[in-house]
Amino acid sequence: MAKDEEYKIVFGGWYQRTTLHLSEIYDLFALGHSKLNLPIEKLKKFHKLLNLKEVSREAGYFELVKAKTKSNIEIRYYEDGLYILETKSADVKKGQKLLKEFFNNVFNPAISYIFSLGAPTPKILADIEAVHPTVVGTASDNPENFEIDSKKFGEVYSKITSHDTTVYKTPSHIFVVTSPTLKTSINELVEMQIFFREFKDQLEKYLDIHRVIWEEISDIKERKYIKGKEVSEIRDKLESYKKTIVLINSRINQMASYIHTRQSIAKDLKIKEQMVTLFQYKFEVLDNTQSYIKEIWTMTKDYIDSAIQVVIEIENKSTTTSIKTLQIITSVGVISGILGYLAGGELPKITVSGVIYFVLLILATWLINIVIAKVYTNLKYKIKFTERATKI
Repeated sequence: MAKDEEYKIVFGGWYQRTTLHLSEIYDLFALGHSKLNLPIEKLKKFHKLLNLKEVSREAGYFELVKAKTKSNIEIRYYEDGLYILETKSADVKKGQKLLKEFFNNVFNPAISYIFSLGAPTPKILADIEAVHPTVVGTASDNPENFEIDSKKFGEVYSKITSHDTTVYKTPSHIFVVTSPTLKTSINELVEMQIFFREFKDQLEKYLDIHRVIWEEISDIKERKYIKGKEVSEIRDKLESYKKTIVLINSRINQMASYIHTRQSIAKDLKIKEQMVTLFQYKFEVLDNTQSYIKEIWTMTKDYIDSAIQVVIEIENKSTTTSIKTLQIITSVGVISGILGYLAGGELPKITVSGVIYFVLLILATWLINIVIAKVYTNLKYKIKFTERATKI
């Protein structure tokens, strides 16, 4: 790598959006406001932090908002949710640091704030930190023999060449090296690679979250019995998981349309073959993976619905036991009163012995209530789940 050579450094990600969201991005970038019910002071603060000198809304293979910061970071935000942060520098590490700091401290907080209303991001998903490899683009007379400093960027574990372009992969960087004679832009190829990578990463996260939730439900199932006092806590926990499942299910169902749109664009741009050759990315495989994850989450939803139903049945049994407890206590009180009345030879009078009798009756009732309540809360109920035909 030549010291005086300037590199194109790209940092990007993807999350499903629409052209409606693009309008919200444009309003923030260009005007520092939003049609949503968000405090104008905070919107102005983010607008100032973005430090933009140019903003435009343009049409291409997708409609996009293009902006440039005063620190020479170019932002491209596409209508399907793909965002690209790009800068040029002779020092890759310096350029990478500039992009990551801008993303973490300014861009991501601003975008997250604009989309903070509406359906929430499940906590289990929000807690997963996104890792975006940096893409470095450059030209070389001999792309196949481009030297990469392993001390700075790590060892190259993959090297693939196609159409005067060679892609080198290290643990945290992807180098796309082209011949100076290459007439076509590599922007579309890099952007499509980022979309594909981010899409796969999201599906992988959804698979991991499915495993966590499934094991939580299985842990409850393996207990065989639960105590009455644990029923409410377990139900709250399952209901919380169900909310997460419903939200993620909806997002997975939305993802299929993005694959087909990007696949059509890759075909029109004539980069579909290079996607396969350089990155081993096949849209058909991505589509199959999405369908597989979708089915898994459908099964997860069915599984948690059955678990909640079992807990509701146990909760109903607990309520019945509690009612019976009250009936017993009431019966004891009534019987004691009748006995006292029958034993008296005259109208009841307030006496010391009568007061003591009354206090003892109250204490006895209280003790009975404590004992029965203790039995009720520690009463074990058998958990019986419907067995699944297959196991993932």
